[in-house]
Amino acid sequence: MGRLRRAGVSALAFAVVLSACRGLSENPAGEHAGLPSAAMNPVDRTEIAEGGSLRWGINEFPAQWNPHHVAGNLAIVEKIMEGLLPTPFRVDEDGEARPNPDYVESVDVRPGDRAGTARDGGRTGGENEGQVVTLRLNPKARWSDGSPITWRDFESMATALSGERAGFRILGEIGYDRITSVRPGADEFDVVITFDRSFAEYEALFRLLLPAKYTQDPARFNNGYSDDIPVTAGPFEFAGIDPSGKILTVRRSGDWWGDPPLLDEITYRALAPAALDSAFAEGSIDVYSVSGAPGSYERAEATDHGEVRAALAPDYRHLTLNGQSDALSEVDVRHAVFLGIDRRALADAAFSTVDRPPALLGNRFLLTNQEGYADNSGEWGEHNPQRARTLLERAGWKESGDGPRSKGGEALELRFVIPRDHPPALSEAELVQDMLDEVGIGVRIDPVGGDEFFGDYVLPGNYDIVGFVNTGGGFPVSQSLQQWSEPATGEDGEPDWRANVGRISSPEIDEAMEDALTAFDKGEAWERINRADRLLWEAGHTLPLYQRPELVAVRSDIANLGAPGASTLDYADIGFLDDGE
Repeated sequence: MGRLRRAGVSALAFAVVLSACRGLSENPAGEHAGLPSAAMNPVDRTEIAEGGSLRWGINEFPAQWNPHHVAGNLAIVEKIMEGLLPTPFRVDEDGEARPNPDYVESVDVRPGDRAGTARDGGRTGGENEGQVVTLRLNPKARWSDGSPITWRDFESMATALSGERAGFRILGEIGYDRITSVRPGADEFDVVITFDRSFAEYEALFRLLLPAKYTQDPARFNNGYSDDIPVTAGPFEFAGIDPSGKILTVRRSGDWWGDPPLLDEITYRALAPAALDSAFAEGSIDVYSVSGAPGSYERAEATDHGEVRAALAPDYRHLTLNGQSDALSEVDVRHAVFLGIDRRALADAAFSTVDRPPALLGNRFLLTNQEGYADNSGEWGEHNPQRARTLLERAGWKESGDGPRSKGGEALELRFVIPRDHPPALSEAELVQDMLDEVGIGVRIDPVGGDEFFGDYVLPGNYDIVGFVNTGGGFPVSQSLQQWSEPATGEDGEPDWRANVGRISSPEIDEAMEDALTAFDKGEAWERINRADRLLWEAGHTLPLYQRPELVAVRSDIANLGAPGASTLDYADIGFLDDGE
């Protein structure tokens, strides 16, 4: 099934007493010490053949290709659009962000009255001071319609994503809501961005920049990239889309100003997980992400033309509980679900056929291999069926013989929505069903179409339990804040939960995340991030399961492609090795 991209300039948390937490670690070994941060078969581009078509298998085919639209909040949208839209900052495999010279020549950051650069003393000053970030754009950068990329594109996008204008179905306004102005500097290629509050993760902003004409008007923003990718500015450009056949094709851009792409074209083709396995084994696709389905890893490894490249994934599997559903509106019931689930058993079952066990995760913001990681699960991360029963009794849910517990004549039964024809999701749901049955909670498994899973079920809250993967990168708070934030007020006056699909929030959680975003000192930022996560554990918002190994099956003769971890993929350098390699 698909993955939800951690939302915002882009995942969920509750409070446990500090003494219950593991100490902060600057270099956590985690359970994945044997896996690298990235596995890409890196080769200098001078040693790679020019030309060729790459056939990329994907497991879903979205209708919305605007990554800043709430319906475009999918990992596959971000992955594909990385080769088509501007990314001002690139993230390396260690999670460090630096200016991308294809789009940004230099950066100057001035917090308050103090001058500095992004990489020296610029990250000092009081947390409540304003902040000015100046980007010097690469003047060669152009949109595919021929117009230059200028400050106007940044200004229009900042306004659209600020949350101040009605009609824009934005994913979230984090960071953009702090911007008071975007104006030109010496010329139109100087972008001067003024913040009313400090924003430590400013590099996360304007990622996958859209042209101004698609952010000035709500209709164009909402519909312009639906079943179409009309304007691009990357090493590749849009070549065609076949929604019925679930095929998207991009080709080398003849107007690209950077290092020319080595490939002629890339064809993305959506298939069911089992069909992806077969297609790779038969040689009809060249790359795809291996699922946890039984036999998937072994089949990919056994091919004579390919290999599985494995690294620490910048994502994690979790179970989200719908806090607005009748059965899960009480925190005691949500905590009972947490305690009734054996996370280690789910992790071991998910990767039983793969010699790369996932690491249990006790944090929604930081992963086990990231600086500052702490296991904040405390009392709520353990498997304790007896205490789960006690909490359910306290909440008024009484045992009723052989069936689920009941209260007021209503049975305690949860609807677990999963994508149809995805064996790993079904296996996980069946295990959860058995585990919760032991504490008196019934679970009804509801398989739905994979392409409708997020749009028709997860985002509108049409479920009680759902499992999927959150993916992130080098910006732990801003990329995920919307997933844990209080709702905005919709145009109809009703709460608009946007990326907070668990529909659980509190002012205290929002305040803790806000505090983390203002901290330029790493140690202080880590402590504040972990405080926000402890609050999320206490609120019973989303049960983190495990950080996954990223397993990508790739043809052996393909270079600079595989499992990138947290790093930004460089599409221009992907290619086929010369015969002599």
